[in-house]
Amino acid sequence: MSSKIKEREKKESIAICLNCYKIRFYEKNTKKEKDISAVYGTSKLEDIMPIFIKKIDTQDVFKNKSEDRILYLNKTLNLKDNTYIGIIMKGHNGPQTLIDEIAGSKVTTVNTVSKDQFHCLPYLFLLYINKKRPDSIIFIAQSYRQYGFKEIFEDCFTKFTNLQSTNTTVKFASLSIASLFEKQIQEGFIRSLRFVKHGLSKNVEGIIKGDNTIAEDYQMELKIKSTKGFSFIKKSLKYDDASFIEQIQIDDFDYNDAYADVIIGGRKRVMNVTKPSDFAAAYDITDDVAIDSNTKLPNFDDIMKQALDILNNDLIPYL
Repeated sequence: MSSKIKEREKKESIAICLNCYKIRFYEKNTKKEKDISAVYGTSKLEDIMPIFIKKIDTQDVFKNKSEDRILYLNKTLNLKDNTYIGIIMKGHNGPQTLIDEIAGSKVTTVNTVSKDQFHCLPYLFLLYINKKRPDSIIFIAQSYRQYGFKEIFEDCFTKFTNLQSTNTTVKFASLSIASLFEKQIQEGFIRSLRFVKHGLSKNVEGIIKGDNTIAEDYQMELKIKSTKGFSFIKKSLKYDDASFIEQIQIDDFDYNDAYADVIIGGRKRVMNVTKPSDFAAAYDITDDVAIDSNTKLPNFDDIMKQALDILNNDLIPYL
């Protein structure tokens, strides 16, 4: 196996992603939106963030309600032009665990992690307020393949906001922009189309044998890949119209969802073309981030560069 393939497999086991959200504010118990100045008394992140940081620094660590998750700020990387970038630590605890070292086939316990201690992992996050329309905050949150911090950050940021404005409801939502969806379809390279069925086809159920076989526990996928790309379907894929893909019929395969694997600026995006309005701005940046061979942690300067590139080129022009 070549070194490049091995390196790619190692990176895939880590997987670095950036997920984009919009934070909106409403008058409590109504659907009336509030601009940021009405919530914090200012729309400048340079004024808002120092107050927020005091709520998540090492002297005032945020804990969730069940106290099995913690959140605190590790480092500020950038605070200018109404953009904040930092590294945040999310920790979780549980039953006491052992820390072991392995030399050859011999195991040696070198330490323990008690039930009152936390396993902590660093994440990069970005906040941005559009000066021309200061009615929401763009939130870009890094995640690993199966790990993220969005839920506890949302809890923390909501409680912070309620301290500043008691009559405010905070809503986090995946960022979805019609023009960005269509831009990425038109400018991207559609490498493959995937049709996914939830469950099993009748002619396949007989292959999966067993007393406890439940068809709903399975998923089937039909993938069509093209080395030249599917450029001919681009004009038919619209943010507010899924009729083109709905017309595709595949013999003996009644699919539930269809996805397009699109390469955009070297990044792979998976786009649900049966539900294009559910499009969320999320990016796999694994190939663009160096991983430390000793710590197995990503280079956060690389992640910051990618986050700023996404903000400035993919998001701000379409807000």
